Amino acid sequence: MKLLVPFPVGDRFKEIGTKVLGKGNVIWYPDSGEADALLIRDNLYPKDKNFKFIQTVSAGTDHIDMNKIPANTLVASNAGAYSISVAEHAFALLLERTKRISIFEDETKNGIYRPHSTKLLYGRTVGIIGYGGIGSRVAYIAKALGMKVVTLGRGHRDQNSDEFLGLDELDKLLVQSDFVVISIPLTSQTKDMITERNLKLLKKDCIIVNVARPELVKKSDLLQFLDSHSDVTYMTDVWWNEPNLDDSNRENIVVTPHVAGGLSGEIMEVAYLRAFENIKRFMQGERPLNLVRKDESLYLDRKKIGI
Repeated sequence: MKLLVPFPVGDRFKEIGTKVLGKGNVIWYPDSGEADALLIRDNLYPKDKNFKFIQTVSAGTDHIDMNKIPANTLVASNAGAYSISVAEHAFALLLERTKRISIFEDETKNGIYRPHSTKLLYGRTVGIIGYGGIGSRVAYIAKALGMKVVTLGRGHRDQNSDEFLGLDELDKLLVQSDFVVISIPLTSQTKDMITERNLKLLKKDCIIVNVARPELVKKSDLLQFLDSHSDVTYMTDVWWNEPNLDDSNRENIVVTPHVAGGLSGEIMEVAYLRAFENIKRFMQGERPLNLVRKDESLYLDRKKIGI
């Protein structure tokens, strides 16, 4: 079996792929040829060939039109490959706001020495919506900080979750959470899963952190809610119609430019390694990890594709 990589990659990633799959088993761009497996980075890939297996570099797959992929072709995401980086980013956002870092920085740079009260994460409850690789890592860090962890997901459970809820129990998570971290994949089932009705259940001074996809939250409902609840903060690494940042200029909104997954070589080395290892599983006749449920897939033609 051979793998086709139809986009340019650096020499380091080629070294990783060759080490995992063996010399001569990968067709590297710009070369082409017959292959059973395909590695894709975006929605631009050969659609005139019937591959048996498609592996994405990204963790999300909502930028890929599954209707253009034959029904008998297996598709796997790279879920979990960026978990450490994204979870760290989620806590960077939480700590920035609870410890008021940017406020102190702005004031002290302007010669203003004015202490403000800060908040503890210790002893507080974090609700994690989506308990895959990222959610699990968020819970791991939260427990180290002495937090109570409430999680919502499809089936994964571990010792870091104090209370595990099913996907139909979102309201139960929201009413008890001091902080909410959104890390669930975007599918036809989860689009607009958080609306005005859900937001009204939040505690006073709640901080919401979204490190998944913007479309999980209904934008119009969120903006209306934040305008009338200045105590609630929405911190996010993703925004609708990126890189456009329409409507984000509010005191209780903090946006980072889709960098939670990391842009450094060390993080991408892990991502490519995970992708190549999953391709190897397929080539050896094993069931690949992170297979996509095509019946729940959702395609959005994005200007910017994140991880």
